Amino acid sequence: MKEQIPVAGGKAHLDCLALNTNSGKLFVFECKRGHGSFDGDKISAIDQRLGRIKASIGAHARSKGWAPVSIEIFILSFYGTTWNSAYPIYDKNTISSLFEPCIGRFTLEFMDHLETMVASAYGTELRDAVDVDRGQTIFDMLDEQMDARGPDVLFTKDGADFVAAQYQE
Repeated sequence: MKEQIPVAGGKAHLDCLALNTNSGKLFVFECKRGHGSFDGDKISAIDQRLGRIKASIGAHARSKGWAPVSIEIFILSFYGTTWNSAYPIYDKNTISSLFEPCIGRFTLEFMDHLETMVASAYGTELRDAVDVDRGQTIFDMLDEQMDARGPDVLFTKDGADFVAAQYQE
């Protein structure tokens, strides 16, 4: 279960927290696996969510007994996709600049592990990367005739998760 913190307007799930107890730096990062470009609404939602987390993370850290000297919030883009965000975006090659070299290796191995696990769990549902023309969304590319039996996606204000498919027969 992801850790969640109270924020303005509700609660937010944290993808990852990392506290360097030697330097006192607290890192909060949002992990994004998107292959393609994000549209303006999605970018705005990501930045707004991170803004709410930024405003609340200090109190959350104190509730854990931490006293961070500084807090950095950023996005980890697994596939290197970048966009114009209010927050820095790192990829698997640049993330090691924030941490000691071992975290760079850990990140690469962890991402490989996640890809393997997702592929084995959802292999039949995964498709090749989708390229969407400007002015379109992925919903314009849906094939209504395709067999929809697979996990459903439950969208919430904090993101999305795979859930068991709800079939009507």
